[in-house]
Amino acid sequence: MTGSSRSRRAALLAAGITAGAVLSGCAQGSDEAASPGSESSTAPASSVDEGTDLAPGLLPADAFGPDAQVTPLTEQQLRQGATAAGGSLEDAQITPEACAAAVQGTQPQIDEFEDLAAQVAVRGTTTTVELLSLGGPVEDAVSSLAEQIAACPEAQVSAPQVGTATISFGELDVPDLGDGSAGVSFTTVASAPDGTQVTVPALIGLVRDGDRMVTLLSTDPQGGQLDPAAFTGLLEQAYQAQAEALD
Repeated sequence: MTGSSRSRRAALLAAGITAGAVLSGCAQGSDEAASPGSESSTAPASSVDEGTDLAPGLLPADAFGPDAQVTPLTEQQLRQGATAAGGSLEDAQITPEACAAAVQGTQPQIDEFEDLAAQVAVRGTTTTVELLSLGGPVEDAVSSLAEQIAACPEAQVSAPQVGTATISFGELDVPDLGDGSAGVSFTTVASAPDGTQVTVPALIGLVRDGDRMVTLLSTDPQGGQLDPAAFTGLLEQAYQAQAEALD
């Protein structure tokens, strides 16, 4: 296997871990969610997946910045992302044992939700995914995220034919919103067998609003700096937008 192939596999491991967080709202995330389709748009969010009742609650495209490329995610694309995320951690070894539930819990359970609406915004090298979900594991998501951070500040993940990754978690201060909110910052450092490393930083925020959940995740697959203040501000906008549109 060439060095570039090993590096790409390491990147896939980091991306797969990040995809789980993007789609499940519980801890790590993905390139799969960042590239759901071949077309991007700066159209208003009302054009996102007309088949879902939650779509009007998504942020308008200009909330992500004037030069952001915003793409709607259909339920089929969410399912494809979920499959990719699960495949990245298939047969993975996770240590310490206390972290196994936290890492495996990042895998999205799309079938558990009554309704979903999502979009992805790309601005420069930063990708931000917004997900609105209804029903399912909404009630316990915020408390579960806080518990996972406390129980697992750092996890080691090893996946066959891909390599190893270290996931470091930290609490992210977010505004007190809705019926409960929580945030986490985390960095995934994936290593290929030849020692090549890929670093993927990410921020994730959750806000519960009754039986709905707002999930926001930003990541930079190229390892750039993320702005926590801008992220938490966007999370607050996302909560307010869905409350005004859907309540």
